[in-house]
Amino acid sequence: MLESNTLQVWAQTVIAEQITAAAETLASYCQKPRSAERLHRARKGLARLRAALQDLGTLAGATHEFLDRIYELHRRAGKVRDADVLVSRVDEYLKNAASDERHELRALRAALQKRRKRARRKLEQAVRELPELRG
Repeated sequence: MLESNTLQVWAQTVIAEQITAAAETLASYCQKPRSAERLHRARKGLARLRAALQDLGTLAGATHEFLDRIYELHRRAGKVRDADVLVSRVDEYLKNAASDERHELRALRAALQKRRKRARRKLEQAVRELPELRG
C-alpha cells in the first residue's frame, strides 16, 4: 500500500511540474503571440505535459477531460506553427521569384497570414478556457 501511495505522489509531482512548465511557456507566448520561438517553447511544454499525462495520468488520477484539453491546446498550437513555417517558406520563394510569380506568392502569403491569425485566436481562446494553465 505504501509503495502504491509513493508512486501516486511521484506521478502527481511529475505532472504538476509539467503543468507549471507548460503554463509558464504558454503565458510567455500569450505575451508575445507573434513570436515563433515562444510558440515553439509552448508547443514543447505542451508535448511534455501530454507525454507525462499519457504515461502517468492514470496513476496520478488525471481526468480524460484534462488530457483532451491539453491535446486540443497542442493541436491548436501546431496549426499556428504550421502557418508560421509555410509563411517562412513563401518568403524564401519570394526572394528568388520571377516578377510574374510574385503577385501569386504575395496573395498566398496573405492567405497564410490570415490562417495563422485565425489559428492564433483559437489557441488564445483555448488557453483562456483552461484556467489550470493560465500564467
